[in-house]
Amino acid sequence: MVKRRRKTRTHLKGPNNSASTSTSAPKSFIIRTGKVPRSVSTLVSDTRRVMEPNTATRLRERTSNKLKDFISMAGPIGVTHLVIFGQTDAGVNLRILRAPRGPTLTFRVNKYALAKDVQAASRRASPPGSEYVTPPLLVLNNFGGEERGVKLMVATFQNMFPPIQVQSMKLSQARRIVLLNYNSATGTIDWRHYLISVRPVGVSKSVRRVVEGSRSTRGAGKLPDLSSTQDISDYVLNRTTSVNGEFETDASEAESEAEDTADPRNAVRLHDRYIGRGNSANTQKAIRLREIGPRMELKLVKIEEGCNEGAVLFHDYIKKTSQEQTALHREHVEKKRLQEQRRAEQEENVERKKAEKVEMKKVSRRNAGLASESEEEEGMSADDEEEEEEDEFAYEDQFAPAEEEEEVFEDESADESVASEEDEEEGGQPWKPSRTNGGVDNPPGVDPYSDESDLDPIPVGGMQHDYNSADDWPEYSDDEAPPPSKKPAALGKPSSTVKSSRGAPQKKRGRR
Repeated sequence: MVKRRRKTRTHLKGPNNSASTSTSAPKSFIIRTGKVPRSVSTLVSDTRRVMEPNTATRLRERTSNKLKDFISMAGPIGVTHLVIFGQTDAGVNLRILRAPRGPTLTFRVNKYALAKDVQAASRRASPPGSEYVTPPLLVLNNFGGEERGVKLMVATFQNMFPPIQVQSMKLSQARRIVLLNYNSATGTIDWRHYLISVRPVGVSKSVRRVVEGSRSTRGAGKLPDLSSTQDISDYVLNRTTSVNGEFETDASEAESEAEDTADPRNAVRLHDRYIGRGNSANTQKAIRLREIGPRMELKLVKIEEGCNEGAVLFHDYIKKTSQEQTALHREHVEKKRLQEQRRAEQEENVERKKAEKVEMKKVSRRNAGLASESEEEEGMSADDEEEEEEDEFAYEDQFAPAEEEEEVFEDESADESVASEEDEEEGGQPWKPSRTNGGVDNPPGVDPYSDESDLDPIPVGGMQHDYNSADDWPEYSDDEAPPPSKKPAALGKPSSTVKSSRGAPQKKRGRR
């Protein structure tokens, strides 16, 4: 029967699950700005290797990217520092920014050496392994000055690297060291990067190779090469056979003697197992540091209060009095206040435009019939309020009965037909007027001498005038009615007005 496979929780083991690589550890962007030579681009890549694993190793910059783009993206992804390399006519410069509020430290790189150059100069160059999985340890040397610039440099460098958790940290996590040495005489900082290695104490180099099991770094676990020796004693004593059969001293004898003559202070006792063969707990070992690069010599030039802007706290070339510093501080405060005011106005405008855009969308959805019930209710209530404010008679205009359109008749026959229809509705006989010598006869049932008319009588006066006479009009007194303005139409011609069945005179329209 096949043995059941046991699952091991590998995601809970290893150095990556420590506090140094957690989300609270400081993270960095290492970028370049402007046009830089290839050597500076390689220096940027080497610096990213130094800051691993808490940096963006495969970050690619574009020429269109601005510094504010990186600062705006630093907050959402937890980036705390920006290391920026640039090239000017004066040389290579380095800026370290604490995102998002500063301060900003500007250094001039006096000289530098790439990692590949340091490895080429070493006689025992080792290929990169698992040492970049854990962050390096920071060592600050000679940073004991009381100057303001020195204190700010110490605080900035300490915050760039994760703190050491002594109680929970494993010994195998200490693989690399970043050494920063401050030279107070010249005001420069030496940047060095070392790999930590552990060696046995009290044995020669040849014996150590036998104990470790390999003379070459490429083949682990292999036996040492004894082809040029007669026995094992020749190998232990570092003697090789020459062409003439004589023994010669190994070329690395001086180096081995220097390494074997170790300082007693370098011998330590391991309290935990370390990486490598034979490095078990409670054993005496010697600590060796091997430089893996890059190297840099930095000179502090300027310290700014903000993120690449703000008041200048320190300048190596320009010195200002206290009054000038106070005036500059006031200018920066006023500038910052104006910026905040403009930002607040812009935010208000943006919110107002967003609200207007949402309202326009709701209106368009209601007009298209795609709005929900809640949106329709809101729209109806808003429309009702607007209608009440704009037109108070809108309800009457909407629900009042439609008025009959007034017909305009063009001839007399239409008038006669309307009058006859009204008479029939009232139950009487249709009236057909006929002309006589005295005028038009009265309708049936109407007494021509009756005074029951609803019209007021027209006063005629005491005198009558013969319309057929050519004499002048007589003069009337104040009690009598005034004479007509013009002569009436001759008898036999139709009158200009007729009396309707309802008693109100109506004016006839002429035929077209």
